[in-house]
Amino acid sequence: MWFSNVMLVLTTLFFPVYFMIELGRRRTSKLACFGWFLISTSYGVYILYVGRWDWVGYYFRYALIAFWLYSVVRAVRNNRGVPLWPPRSFVSWASPALSVVFAALFGILSVLALTGRQTSEEAVDLRFPLRSGTYYVGHGGSRTIVNYHHAHLPQQYALDILKLYAGGWRTKGISPSELQAYAIYGDTLYSPCNGKVLEAVDGFEDRAPTLTEKLPEGVPPAGNHVAIGCLDTKVYVAHMQKGSVKVKAGDTVDVNTPIGLVGNSGNTTEPHLHIHAERNGVGVPITFDGRFLARNELIRQ
Repeated sequence: MWFSNVMLVLTTLFFPVYFMIELGRRRTSKLACFGWFLISTSYGVYILYVGRWDWVGYYFRYALIAFWLYSVVRAVRNNRGVPLWPPRSFVSWASPALSVVFAALFGILSVLALTGRQTSEEAVDLRFPLRSGTYYVGHGGSRTIVNYHHAHLPQQYALDILKLYAGGWRTKGISPSELQAYAIYGDTLYSPCNGKVLEAVDGFEDRAPTLTEKLPEGVPPAGNHVAIGCLDTKVYVAHMQKGSVKVKAGDTVDVNTPIGLVGNSGNTTEPHLHIHAERNGVGVPITFDGRFLARNELIRQ
């Protein structure tokens, strides 16, 4: 876990800030400066859409945009008097060339992330099952780069939802060991549709946050969960708190029916809402009031 935390800080904070600082410095040529502009801009766009901002503070991304603007202004001022082309040497031309290569790479990844924010497939429209606070999409979208579930056919449009405190963090601390430190833990879940309960599973313990050990035998990956038949679609709400499931198979529910509480049971490393819809064993897109959600989007209730 410590390694993933270090990598998160490097990719989300250190690298973009470093690229922007380098952009603002005086260069030997305008071409070299433009190379740093390309890489800082392409990486900045990439990390804005792909980075997990609930870990470092969702609203810090706006400070990053402001710092990029400051760096651009500084680059223009600091490089007014430099020549357009670098000296005729391999070293002088290598830096702009590498900048173009890396900028192209992050540009492609950014395009993939942006196209993952929409889908052309028919979606099932649901009611958002949480009612109080600001919620954040940790995983969601139609591409694996913004939604790791997309690699698994039944859950390819699944969503992992977290809640943010006022400062934009999902929890108190980076990776606390107390379930209550996570903003979403214990929030009431409501049925996302009018329908019939097909499955209602309870009785499994909440796991300690950040625990990556294999699930004990007999514990389903979804943990305590409810599956609801919404017309021809089966909608799963998973990882609920032990003892909180309020419905049973066969019950008729509507969008105002409480079905349980957010927990951390099953195959999960921290409290969150997992929701996905299946039709004939194949995942289908979910919209909430017509809105298709992807990573880094907010739902304010």
